[in-house]
Amino acid sequence: MEEDFKRRIVYGILSLVLSSLAAWLASYLTNKILGEPDKEQNRITN
Repeated sequence: MEEDFKRRIVYGILSLVLSSLAAWLASYLTNKILGEPDKEQNRITN
């Protein structure tokens, strides 16, 4: 029972870390390929 609990905790932590890394890497590579987004274009005009 305790081994199953440890396995689930480790799995959850690894899943969270790897998901965050994947999102960061996708953003990083997109910016490298297409260039940084234009800051003026992203502003909301009032």
